[in-house]
Amino acid sequence: MNPIYTPDQLADRWKCCANTVRKAIESGELAAFRVGRLLRIPEESVLAFETRFTDSKHC
Repeated sequence: MNPIYTPDQLADRWKCCANTVRKAIESGELAAFRVGRLLRIPEESVLAFETRFTDSKHC
């Protein structure tokens, strides 16, 4: 089974704040799902997001 991340875990990984992760989810840039009120982000979404921004001129 692939890892599932919380916004806080991704914020630690990306050295940003959890609100930045939540904004990426709200804008549709990062795919996530809810378990009740909790946000969860599958590893596939994380890798796709990182690839898009690593391969783009954002870096």
